[in-house]
Amino acid sequence: MLRKKVIEYEECWPDLKFWFELARRLGYEQYFPWKNVEEAFDHILEPSGLTVKRLAEDIPGGMLYSRTRFTEKEYKKDGFRTPSGKVELYSEALAKQGYDPMPTFREPLESPVATPNPDYPLILTTGARILQFCHSQHRNIPRLRRDAPEPLAEIHPETAVGYGIRDGDMVTLSTKRGSIDIKARVTDDILPNVVSIPHGWDEANANILTSQEPADPIIGYPGLKALLCNVKKKT
Repeated sequence: MLRKKVIEYEECWPDLKFWFELARRLGYEQYFPWKNVEEAFDHILEPSGLTVKRLAEDIPGGMLYSRTRFTEKEYKKDGFRTPSGKVELYSEALAKQGYDPMPTFREPLESPVATPNPDYPLILTTGARILQFCHSQHRNIPRLRRDAPEPLAEIHPETAVGYGIRDGDMVTLSTKRGSIDIKARVTDDILPNVVSIPHGWDEANANILTSQEPADPIIGYPGLKALLCNVKKKT
């Protein structure tokens, strides 16, 4: 249990406190009933019988969760972190929970195969990472934006030609949920008929395009990586 090094200063809040307060003001208090972050962590820890207070008392100096040490072909020495130590294509853990224990391909909830839609003929994937930033953070730091000043939509040259788009053109990217304006980067780093955009930019908010519907049958994660979209050159 690590103790924070920086206290709340003036208007600065921890991330979770901000989200809890935003939820309350939007009328979703019933889904965030905790008075503070510690109560929320206690709720998460409840199945284990632990509490934040107990962790702080038992391990006042904190503990290292894991240390990453890269060793080539380490699996030859100790095996994999599975009950058998081997690659387990058949998952006993999933089988015990009533899920298909074998890896099986299923079409995404949205795809040209599962849900063909002539209005949205392209595949959209979001959340592309940018080397200069950490996930959705640091977009407001000028030094980091020198090398990555703006969000870009990556489009294959074949697809770009079909839509009359050139490298550097502003385009309107749309899904059935909304649309954003973003600059095109024409590159063969991406497959034809696929558009890839990063997240974390307020001027081209990927969340406007994505779905909140649970796509994963086990964990309920939304389909942020496989959606249907259309792209048009902005005039």
